[in-house]
Order: sequence, then structure tokens, then C-alpha cells
Amino acid sequence: MKRKIGAWLKKTRNYLIAYWAGFQDWIAVMIRFLFRKLRNILIPIQQLFGFEVISVKRKTLSVDISTFLTNTDQILSQIPKEYRKHFLIENDITEDVYIRSEHANMSELGKVFDAWKEDVPSNVAIIGEKGSGKSEYIDQVTASIFTDFDCKKIMIEQSTWKMEQFLTSFAKEFGIENVKRPEAFIHELKASNKKQVVILEGMQNMYIRNINGYDVLDALWLIISETKDQVFWVLTCSRYAWNFLNKSMGVETHFNLLQHTDSLKRDQIESLIMQRHNLSGYSIEFLPDEETRKNRSYKKRLHKPEELQIYLRERFFDQLAEDAKGNASVAIILWQRSIKGVENKQVTISTYQSFSLESLEIVTSEFLFVAAAFILHDTLKVAELSRILNIELSASKVMLTRLKSKGILQENAGLYQLNQLVYRQVLSYLQRRNVIH
Repeated sequence: MKRKIGAWLKKTRNYLIAYWAGFQDWIAVMIRFLFRKLRNILIPIQQLFGFEVISVKRKTLSVDISTFLTNTDQILSQIPKEYRKHFLIENDITEDVYIRSEHANMSELGKVFDAWKEDVPSNVAIIGEKGSGKSEYIDQVTASIFTDFDCKKIMIEQSTWKMEQFLTSFAKEFGIENVKRPEAFIHELKASNKKQVVILEGMQNMYIRNINGYDVLDALWLIISETKDQVFWVLTCSRYAWNFLNKSMGVETHFNLLQHTDSLKRDQIESLIMQRHNLSGYSIEFLPDEETRKNRSYKKRLHKPEELQIYLRERFFDQLAEDAKGNASVAIILWQRSIKGVENKQVTISTYQSFSLESLEIVTSEFLFVAAAFILHDTLKVAELSRILNIELSASKVMLTRLKSKGILQENAGLYQLNQLVYRQVLSYLQRRNVIH
């Protein structure tokens, strides 16, 4: 009996809260209408006399970077392997969970390829942020379009900006020996008289931002222009390196088709996550944060649990899409950071916290230039950063070591790169400071 009375009281309470929230909503609409009218009068007056009556402050959830990274490690370690395996970024992406940007149109690429087969010189550039799915898109294209041709894939995984290094590694890929100049490589390719597809991934690693750092790209343009009758060239490049090179060298003029992989829309971001989640067999519950609990739209749905879950889900994915900025890997990382618990085959999801770069003592003008270098180049060695910033090797080493110790950079065999967990925050900070465009 007590349990029934308790359930009735809880249900009645939720109804009262919901109807009271609805009444408050009506009042709020009227207040907003009046406030908007008042705002139109007050803003010009306060600007004229130099005082402030109306101000809007955006609430943000942020922690320092060490707490952010520690929390991330703890969250990931607590996620069951059978669930987390569906969200591992390094996994090969199967077609049933692959979401393609509308700006990466496979049929459009197919038409360009068909034109090349009919002896119309053609090539393609695939552009996107790090982790946006360029390699996955290439794999899909290779399996669907390039099936009847020899397809050679060349990965440029570290800075290759010296001519000798470039020609040696390129010639090795094609089984050509003793190549000292780009012209010799071109001659060998033409002499083979063989039509083939060459996929070159990592164009952002084929230069350094230095007065003498573009020779390899100049050689590449020569090779592409002289061989595109025999070779269908497909190049990938990170977005911000492409933007920089396009402004400085006009790289887009060398390509017939440009496609972008990092422009997933809000609904695509949701599909990207939910398709992986559904494969896990787990159920899901979205939890409100403190700010959401105070929201009248939330309170109005308290007596309707199913409708409340729909509201929380939409609110969550709106925020996730805004923060991911169309990048699939960033969305997956933020989703995993949002997991508050996994129990009885159910995942609970709530608001994730970001971190504030402004709290770091390393945020100086030097930090801005170093971070920008990694956005533009992907991977760098100590000597390469020294050339880019025109500083001593010792100073370059100190900067890289400090950023590695803070978790901003990761290092492997002398190669440094941005930690993928902080990529979006670093990029957003540089964009706010007008360092990256």
C-alpha cells in the first residue's frame, strides 16, 4: 500500500512540475518578447554612455588538461572491451558503420575516373581534418571503383621534404633504381606505358614551412602533370595544410576534382555513433546535467520518460555535432568521454567536460607557433621544428619536451604529433587566436 501511495505521489509530483514548467514557459515567452523590445532600446543607449546593463555570458564546462587526460584514461579503462571495440579509431571501418560526407561523392569521383580511362587527363584530391576518415573513404573508393586497375598506395607518414629522400622512397615504391631527378622518374613511368592508379596519402608531410621547404611539392606537381595520362593520381591532405598551401602555392589548380571528408552534418554524426552503439547490443540512457535539470523544457517532460529520453538525446547530439565540427574521430572520442557508467548491458551518457588551454602556463606566443606547425604538418622531428621556427635545436627540443610532458604532444621514435585527444581543443584555440584559418 505504501509503495502504491509513494508511486502515486511521485507521479502527481512530476505532473505538477511539468504543468508548472509549462506555465513558466508561457511567462518566459512573454518576458522574452518584452525584453527583446527593451534590448533594442537599451543596447544603443549603453553603448553611447559606456555602461552595461545587458550582458550575456556563456557557461562552459572546463577542467585543466592534466585532469582532462586523467579522467579520459579512467573513463576508457572502465568501458567494457566488448563495447569499446566498436569505437576504436584505429580499427578498419566496415561499410555498415561508415558514414560519408556529402562532399565526398563517390559517383562524382567515378565520373572523373571514367573520363581518365577515356584518355582525359584527370586526378583527385581528398581533403579533411586529421581523423576525418580520408583513408576509410579511399578504401571504399578502391573497393568500388578501382577494381579493374593496378592500384598502388603510398603512405607518407613522416616529413619527406628533402628531394633525395623523396625520390629514393618514390622510386622504391615503383621498383625503379638510380633516380636522381624528377625527370628521370617521369621518363621511367612513361616508358612503362602502363595505366595505373596511384594513391598518395599524407601530402601534408611533403613540405615544411620554410623558404627551402617546398622543393618536393614542386617536383610532385611536375611528376603529376607529366604522367597523368598513364597515372590516375589520388592525393590526400589535411585540411589546414591544404588551406595554407593553396594560399601560398595554389595547389588546387593541379587537380580536376576536390572532395572533403570532414563535413559530416548533425544527423550524420548521430548515425555515426548510434550505428556503432547498436552493434554492441547495449541499451542506452541519457542523463541530464545540472544545467539541463533547471531547464523548463526538461521539467515539462518529467512525467513522460520516453519523451524525456528523446529530448536528452537530441540535446546531447546537438552539442556533440557542434563540438566535433564534422570530424568523425573527434565525435567518437567525445562520445566515449561522455560515458558515465556501464552496468547490466546499459550505457549511461551525460555531458562531457572539455579543458581550458588558457589555464596552461605554456600558452605563449611560442606555443601558438609550435601548435600551428603541428596542425599544418602532422608529424615533425626536433630539427624540422627548428627549421620552421628558425630557432636553435636545443630550444626546439625544450619546447617539444614540455608539450609532451603536458600531454599536448605524443612522441614515437623521435617523431612528434598532436595528441588526438586534445586535437579539437588546440585547433579551436588557434582559430580563436586567428593563428589557423
